[in-house]
Amino acid sequence: MKQAIIELLPEINWIKDNNLREAVLNSHVDALTEGGWEAEDMDKIPFALAFPDCPASYLRHVQAVTRMCRSILEEYNSIYQGQGDFVLDYDKLIAGALLHDIGKFIEWERKADGKYGKSLAGKHLRHPLSGMIISIRNGIPADIAHIIAYHAHEGEGAKRSPEAVIVNKVDMMNFDSIRSHLGYL
Repeated sequence: MKQAIIELLPEINWIKDNNLREAVLNSHVDALTEGGWEAEDMDKIPFALAFPDCPASYLRHVQAVTRMCRSILEEYNSIYQGQGDFVLDYDKLIAGALLHDIGKFIEWERKADGKYGKSLAGKHLRHPLSGMIISIRNGIPADIAHIIAYHAHEGEGAKRSPEAVIVNKVDMMNFDSIRSHLGYL
């Protein structure tokens, strides 16, 4: 399964730290396995259940968020380099972006009619929290688990790290722009 995940999500290889890269990959294997999914399902599962027949897959959404976060990081760090502590941590941001929605593999299931909906676990625990748990048990450090836990409305009012702020804004921008394209905004 690991090789299939890397082929579908080559952005994992952007992570410079070998141990962190392996923990991100193991988190994907763990979440997919626990949810009863195959790696190929990442490109079939809709990234959002908020609107019917969502045209964007989980895989495309995670790639968009990760790539946009990297672009922002490059510009942000080039502008603020040497201006105090105003730089973003590369591996932390990339890992957080790659893992921000990992809990959806537990929160969602494919129903008998082929459509996607909330699983029993998902009715009790949203993906930011289940994703945080999956990631921590696979060796993801707390500062990256923080990004996962606080990337959605669960993080409103909480103190977010700079990397968590970036993942939150990019994730919401992706969600809102697709929602707007579909006429829901």
